[in-house]
Amino acid sequence: MQELNFTQHAKKRCQQRGIPISVVEFIIENGDSIRTHNDKKHFINKSRLKKFERSDKDFVKKHDKHILNTAVVTNNLHVITCMKKNKKIKWN
Repeated sequence: MQELNFTQHAKKRCQQRGIPISVVEFIIENGDSIRTHNDKKHFINKSRLKKFERSDKDFVKKHDKHILNTAVVTNNLHVITCMKKNKKIKWN
């Protein structure tokens, strides 16, 4: 995967919300995405995460809560923001 560029906003939000950069990269590389206007929203649900429990066992075990509770908004290779999912998100 090519190098991701984090906006200042995304860096700040990750720090404020305690989301490791490695989790953001994992979600973008392995998660599902939905296109909204010019941006993509990336996320991983439980069934998708189970597929990676064997191949990336240590990483998933360490970060499973972050992975399941985080959504990432990107525009091409620019990470716009990261957010915590408290409940089921209605994607447009």
